[in-house]
Amino acid sequence: MEDKEIDILIRLQKRDREAFRFLYEQYFAKMVLFAESYLYDEEEAKDLVQDLFFYIWDHAKTLQVMTSLKAYLYTSLRNRCLNVLRERKIRDEHNDKLFEAQLFSGTEDVVIDEEVQRRLQEALDSLPDRCKEIILLKVVEGKKNREIAEQLDIAETTVKTQVQRAYRMLREKLVPILLLIEWLQQG
Repeated sequence: MEDKEIDILIRLQKRDREAFRFLYEQYFAKMVLFAESYLYDEEEAKDLVQDLFFYIWDHAKTLQVMTSLKAYLYTSLRNRCLNVLRERKIRDEHNDKLFEAQLFSGTEDVVIDEEVQRRLQEALDSLPDRCKEIILLKVVEGKKNREIAEQLDIAETTVKTQVQRAYRMLREKLVPILLLIEWLQQG
């Protein structure tokens, strides 16, 4: 670690506001760009960097930096970005399961009028052919990604990508229909 970084770290541990201000002004904008390269969301990136600086200020007295201060900042930020991405993945998978359940399992209890049925079919028909084929194998036939990949002689990652794409496209087109179905079910 350079002498300047050691000085800033010591001053931070003493809760020196000028040292913190220097660190913030020196790195904030660059770190936002770094976080944005992971998250593709400027506001979320700013929030994450801001949270990291709050953490640093709150834990300044016990802050232990073994490498350079710059490396500590960027490593901490990268780890926070990866945590956000992991949470997003879990949330997206959960939302996909809920969407699948709403779309394909709860509808038989409700008398769906012809207009709703037509709109459901249009949404499915709007999918690209391969995407539609994959989502029908997945949802209607209940096949796993691996089974679909083997049946269609494509990569399992392609199946996963197409399923996610189909869910996203259907979700955009069907939110009003799903709200209507839910309303009808509540009677």
